[in-house]
Amino acid sequence: MEIEKLRKKLIGKAKKQVQEKYAGRESHVIRAAAVLQDLDACFNLLAEHCIEWYSMHFPELKGMVKDNQAFLKLVYFVGERGKFSEKGVKEQAGEKNVKRIVAAAKKSMGSAIEEGMLKEVQLLALNALNLREERDFLLRFIEKEMEAVAGNFSKVAGALLAAKLLGEAGSLRKLALMPSSTIQLLGAEKALFRHLRNKQVKPPKHGLIYMHPLVQKVARGNRGKMARALAGKLGIAAKADYFGKTDIAAKLQQDLEQRFNQLKE
Repeated sequence: MEIEKLRKKLIGKAKKQVQEKYAGRESHVIRAAAVLQDLDACFNLLAEHCIEWYSMHFPELKGMVKDNQAFLKLVYFVGERGKFSEKGVKEQAGEKNVKRIVAAAKKSMGSAIEEGMLKEVQLLALNALNLREERDFLLRFIEKEMEAVAGNFSKVAGALLAAKLLGEAGSLRKLALMPSSTIQLLGAEKALFRHLRNKQVKPPKHGLIYMHPLVQKVARGNRGKMARALAGKLGIAAKADYFGKTDIAAKLQQDLEQRFNQLKE
């Protein structure tokens, strides 16, 4: 009987811990960020297939429309190259290369396409566009939730990067208790382990925070320094969000801009 009571008590405690873990907003944001990454991969894959398929009919378009979303809109909403007009191209792909595209459509060296085949290509384009729309909705959800979960951290890192770092850490609490050097290398664990196994391999200077605009814009030789400064400010932001709700994002961003200007000079 005592063993049965202990068993029920342990099961109840484990159930409570699981419920607490997944009850907060953090878990939903982390899952949304993971889904967003998969949506990007699926969109790129479908777009690539659609562009290559449609290029059999209108190969010149691929070189003139570099934006995948604009290309897919032309495929779905305009369709057969004989229907390309300046008005239709402007509505779906903007002002760039409008006359060139229309002229190329008239004298394209691509093969003719049957209506049934074109509909399949257009359906593929529509599915890809729907994924892109879902991606945009999900990004707005992440931005809104990250503002509520970790306002300072989200403003300094950017909502999407903040959500990815939160996912790597596991929770805001763990993020707040991390040293800045660990935050700097979140997402670069494989590269770090390669360095630890083989000292001849250079250690990584940054992980996911490489996605931050200030790190990307600075000269290659100074990216490690900029990443270190950013990780330090992100650590402060995470602590401010977890231990209190003081808005210090503006000051942290100002300090980062100053550091960026120093390294840029």
